Amino acid sequence: MIAVASAVPRAAASVPVDPCIAVPTGTFYVTGGALMEDGAAGVPASSNGLFGTGWTPPQESTQNPDGTWSQTNYAVDPEPASWWQTGGASPSTEVGFLSLDDNDNSDGSSGEPSVVTGVLTYEVTAGTPYTFAFPIYASADYLGCQYLSIDISGPGVEEPGAVQGYFGNPAITDVPEGVDAYPHFSETQSPEVTFTPTSSGTLTFTYTFTVAHVTGGERKNADLFVKAPLLTNCG
Repeated sequence: MIAVASAVPRAAASVPVDPCIAVPTGTFYVTGGALMEDGAAGVPASSNGLFGTGWTPPQESTQNPDGTWSQTNYAVDPEPASWWQTGGASPSTEVGFLSLDDNDNSDGSSGEPSVVTGVLTYEVTAGTPYTFAFPIYASADYLGCQYLSIDISGPGVEEPGAVQGYFGNPAITDVPEGVDAYPHFSETQSPEVTFTPTSSGTLTFTYTFTVAHVTGGERKNADLFVKAPLLTNCG
């Protein structure tokens, strides 16, 4: 998939605006390792433009005159993702983030985990209690592990690791430092976090996906789809 260090910033104007849902900033970053369409073979998705990791709903990637593909901030592969849908999750239509691609799990790879970071924001008012839900869907628990941490920060709000978990088989995974204590996700869950900001301003939700190196099985990683944070007491 994305073998570069960062994604190209794009506006998120095509993502529907809902006052109850935090919205993507339009940028996500690959801050460590590389992402592969086929981790077992070390095939980057950028070879054909089918970026399987990114914001949803999906948007077509752009092919450059030299035959390369420009990174987009939207998951393009698969469309419409019907084979992946679990528990009602539909990455082809829902606002959220799909982490579908693998680490480079091929022979001779570095073994470095791939780390993907996406940011969403929401404007909050001082003294108002907020409860956000984080619908999370997971698939392919028999594959190597993928980990997720959601941090919340902003005006008088600091919730590092507000939501954490993993999906996949640790027995065939080089478990990275710092994520070994994460609990195991089920295929469908919607954890909630409640807080009251002490001042008004922009709240930031940071999604960090760690796609670990896989040493056994099919040498691919489990998949995660996280809907955008939903304000349950909206309106």
